[in-house]
Amino acid sequence: MKMIRTLLLGLSLGLLALPARAAETGDEQPSRLGVGVHLGFNIGGALPPSVPKPVKKVTAFMPGGTPNVGLDLSYRLTPASPFSLLLGLEYDIRSFSSTVQVEDMPIRYQSEDFKEQHYTGYQRVEMDTRYVVVPVGVSYALPNSSFRLMAGGYYAHALKRKFTAKLDGDGLMDGRVYQEGAVLAFSLGDFLVRNDVGVRFGADYQIDPHWGLTARMNVGLPKIFDKSFEVMPYSLRHVFLNLGVSYRINR
Repeated sequence: MKMIRTLLLGLSLGLLALPARAAETGDEQPSRLGVGVHLGFNIGGALPPSVPKPVKKVTAFMPGGTPNVGLDLSYRLTPASPFSLLLGLEYDIRSFSSTVQVEDMPIRYQSEDFKEQHYTGYQRVEMDTRYVVVPVGVSYALPNSSFRLMAGGYYAHALKRKFTAKLDGDGLMDGRVYQEGAVLAFSLGDFLVRNDVGVRFGADYQIDPHWGLTARMNVGLPKIFDKSFEVMPYSLRHVFLNLGVSYRINR
């Protein structure tokens, strides 16, 4: 944790010093090197590629709305090129919650005999995680337009992992009431993978030389749970849309 904080501080100071160095050139044209910051919020969750067969109804879904803040670097390939290379450093909070009604959902226990039971009833999951994210990509400025398209990927390292599954005790476990009048919570955060990689694509709208609006869709490639985790039969991946505002420090 101390090393990550030192890295964040060093990169922040280094990036913030770049505009001053660029200004020393006295060039009135926009710099090929862009330095900026952004603030946005995430909408999404850990989602399966399709609705699992045991899930009969989604009764509630709360897609987070948690903040994302970061430093942005862009480098135009030539003074007149519409293409730029992108690099950044972000602090990302990902959270969501959902409640589903399931029927005969297998629950496999992490034991030597690998015992399996089947649950019918209501299940709620809640996720609350913190990541340091390094995005990379390339952007293309549309001709005679304020829009810019981007595509690339990201690497994310988890600083905090929290994932809780709750079963309604009034549901049935192997045909019998599980635990009447109770809600049973299972903490699964330790099974979340520490490192996440994924693809990222989106668009920006430049309001003026400094201010802009941003939209990024982030899709994780690995499953969010470790390979050894087989308690519940869900194949979940991070899928988050980030909407925000950006400010380019230099020109």
